[in-house]
Amino acid sequence: MRRKLILWFVLVIAGFLAGFILPYARLKRTQQELSASTEQLGSCQASEQLSQLRDTATMMYLEAVQKNYGEAGVYSNQLFDQAQRIVSSTADPALRNLLGDALATRDQITSDLAKGDAAALSEIQAVLSKIEQTAKH
Repeated sequence: MRRKLILWFVLVIAGFLAGFILPYARLKRTQQELSASTEQLGSCQASEQLSQLRDTATMMYLEAVQKNYGEAGVYSNQLFDQAQRIVSSTADPALRNLLGDALATRDQITSDLAKGDAAALSEIQAVLSKIEQTAKH
C-alpha cells in the first residue's frame, strides 16, 4: 500500500512538472521568435526610411537639374528633416556619420537653392551619391 501511495505521489509530481515544463519551453521558443521578428521589423523600417530619404534626395536633384530651385528647396527641407530624424533614432554609427556629413551641407545647399545657383547641383549630387551607397548596403 505504501509503495502504491509513493508511486502515485511520484506520478502526480511528474505530471505537474510535465504540465509546467512543456508550456514554459513553448513560451521561451515563442519569445525567441518574437525577438527575431522584432529585429527583422526594425531592419525593414530602417531600410524603408533610407529608401524614402533616397527618393527625396533624387527628387531634389531632379528639380535642381530642371532649374526648379523652389521645388528643390522644398525637397531639400524634407531631406534634411528626414536625415535628422534618422540620425536621432539610429544606433548605427556608420549611418550617423554619413548622415552627419550630409547634414553638414544643409546650409550651403539651402543657400544655393534659395539664390538659384547651379553650384547646388554638385553638392546635391554628392549627398545623393552617399545616400545611394548607404541604401544599397
